[in-house]
Amino acid sequence: MMWILTLFWGLLIGLILGLLGGGGALVSIPILLYAFHFPFREAVGASLLLVVLGALPSLLLYWRQKEVDLPAALWMGLGGSVGAFLGSQFASSIPQAFLMQLLIGLILLSVWRLYCPAPIRVSSNRPVNAPGQILKLLMAGLAIGVLTGLVGVGGGFLIVPALILFHRSEPRRAIATSLLIICLNAASGTLGYWTSLPWGNPIFYGLMFSTVIGSLQGFALSRKVGSHRLKQGFGLLLLLIAILLLVKPPVA
Repeated sequence: MMWILTLFWGLLIGLILGLLGGGGALVSIPILLYAFHFPFREAVGASLLLVVLGALPSLLLYWRQKEVDLPAALWMGLGGSVGAFLGSQFASSIPQAFLMQLLIGLILLSVWRLYCPAPIRVSSNRPVNAPGQILKLLMAGLAIGVLTGLVGVGGGFLIVPALILFHRSEPRRAIATSLLIICLNAASGTLGYWTSLPWGNPIFYGLMFSTVIGSLQGFALSRKVGSHRLKQGFGLLLLLIAILLLVKPPVA
């Protein structure tokens, strides 16, 4: 029974990453806390690795379609990787209750962005060569990366609007580029949690396998399902998760 649940939850995490290009960590952390009773720090570290594994297949498919803006991804990913590693190091000295409230706040922020998206102003992608623009990408990546390291979120719901705002990326290109940045951030954060990862727990390996399978299926479904309904459904799921975290906090 436990293995069936493991495969189910891993597939769900992967499906969300494949369908939406992000958001898997916002679901995976509560799943690890409530369904499998991981300690909070283990859940954050495991979530980061699951995000890498779940985002990578979709990233490779977008890469083949030449949708990824490599210069923007590398500059923002550089700032994000540094921030994620720093955040993972500071997390152990911050009270878990505060980190939990921060996670809830980020979930509610993502719900608001899903239901009340900011107006999109798109022009052609700016070449990443002006020092001022490079600095903006680095600083945005650093800030998002710190959040990634602290609470284990990939930051896709922040990275995509940052790319649109600072780089004037088209939405689809911003999603594709964000996947590379998410992978870089989450991989860096994973290194910071390496010794806290549940390597001795077989469930962890089942989740990794099923997350990859779910991500591939999610990417295929994303071509057939309307994104508007997907985002509304995901927003409702996140709202329910936030309520659960508030009403019944997981046991430390």
